[in-house]
Amino acid sequence: MSEQNPISKIDMKALIPLISKEFKKYFTKNIKALYHYTNLEGAQGIISNKTFWASHIKFMNDSKEYSHGLEVCESIVQKLIQELPVENPRRAYLEEVFTILEEQDTDIFVVSFCESGDLLSQWRGYSRSQHGISIGFDFSSLFDVSFHLSEENFFPRKVIYDHKLQERIIRRIINVSLLSLELSGVKPQFSPKEVARTIGYFLPLFKHATFSEEKEWRIIVTNSKSMSYQHELKFRARDNIILPYIELETHNKVLQNDNRLPVNQIIIGPSGTNEFTARSINYYLKNVGYPTVPIKLSHIPYR
Repeated sequence: MSEQNPISKIDMKALIPLISKEFKKYFTKNIKALYHYTNLEGAQGIISNKTFWASHIKFMNDSKEYSHGLEVCESIVQKLIQELPVENPRRAYLEEVFTILEEQDTDIFVVSFCESGDLLSQWRGYSRSQHGISIGFDFSSLFDVSFHLSEENFFPRKVIYDHKLQERIIRRIINVSLLSLELSGVKPQFSPKEVARTIGYFLPLFKHATFSEEKEWRIIVTNSKSMSYQHELKFRARDNIILPYIELETHNKVLQNDNRLPVNQIIIGPSGTNEFTARSINYYLKNVGYPTVPIKLSHIPYR
């Protein structure tokens, strides 16, 4: 479906599914595997408990990540506001959207994956110890797994690094919203709060082009004061901070897989004892239902 379709020809029930469908080809692609970088303790927790921890985006490695997308959005919204006459209802509508965005009452939590399983920047950023681990997941089988939370299912989406594409997505959200306002008259189809929530949903998938080598994918989970329910919030100490996170349980829908995760390899990051680490991981995997998963050692020099 073209993003230029008139509003009368599209499903207006929900804004997030609409935008997701129109830009689907940019948020996914056919690849063989996705990798999750963590440390030894994190890898054991994921495999044994079949649970991922979605970390609060403001306390991740680059706490300014979210602000990039917000700056892109605010620039577009502010420009549109300035172009509209004061008495135009669309201006008041956009001003309310902008105010809600600035208040940022939504907490955003992220699980990160990468298309490359052996990337120096990821070892430095995510393993946080000499014993970094990259867990490889078969991509097609990964979508047989439900990342489950409060009766919602979540799936990885590809991060967008292209600035012009980021702007196109934001403009499409705004254009659909303004068109719905014109068609519906007094009460808009999409409230300013829903528009701001939709924009806020996609912003964590926007990163600056300088990070494009990461080829990152993300699962996004949100907690908002305006939501009818809140996902359970947990905390853990990490380095010099107390990190907020939400647990995402997984369930494999393919019965013959005995609810195992589709792990297709383990890569051990650069360290002086990685062969010793490999033997221990091999023994562990054999005893928890993953006897055939290959283990590889990173060959990247690490200083």
